[in-house]
Amino acid sequence: MSTNAFSATATDMVAKFGNTAHEVIGAYREGGERLAGTLEQRWKSALKKTSPKLTAETRRNAARAQQAFSTYYAKGLNLSADGAVVVVDTLVGATVAAIERAAALAAQARKTH
Repeated sequence: MSTNAFSATATDMVAKFGNTAHEVIGAYREGGERLAGTLEQRWKSALKKTSPKLTAETRRNAARAQQAFSTYYAKGLNLSADGAVVVVDTLVGATVAAIERAAALAAQARKTH
């Protein structure tokens, strides 16, 4: 296999890895959003059931707490998913650059010999 063919194949494989990683990150994000929705529904259901036994202040505090938890969870989910995208993009970019550099060095070595 020639250096150019190897380089092209390796670059293609790295790109496929990057695409798959982005799909996994998207699934992680979607799953996290679904989980947040489910937890919010359960919280609201539990609050509705216990509401008659709670004071107005306790109900307000419980609703505020749920909103705070949801906000922090969403921020954490987005931060981790966005960070994973940056890591994948950086690794893919660095790997492709290394493959291209190695191919260029191999071609240059063939010319000098």
